Amino acid sequence: MYTSIPEVLSSYEENFDPNKAAGLDGTVQLSLGGDGGGEYAITIRDQDLAVEEGRHENPDVVVKTTAAHWLAVNNGKANPMMLMMQGKLKIKGSMAMATKFQALIN
Repeated sequence: MYTSIPEVLSSYEENFDPNKAAGLDGTVQLSLGGDGGGEYAITIRDQDLAVEEGRHENPDVVVKTTAAHWLAVNNGKANPMMLMMQGKLKIKGSMAMATKFQALIN
């Protein structure tokens, strides 16, 4: 069970399977509000994943929610589609990239 966003982000790097990322090239910007939130750019390129704190100037997709909701999603306590329908998670940009990213981290 994750208790912080840095812990979640570290898990992405630790659990990343380069084979699942074949042909995927892009950046996901996480814009997480509230306590423990922040801006994080996750870049997938050449079957490699890099997480950096801060804003990427031209991400393929921006995922905006609270840190609490992102923790809930990553802990299996919340469904991202339900959060979207409730207006608690917003995606701007490439829905295809967002879907592929979700498949990589699950």
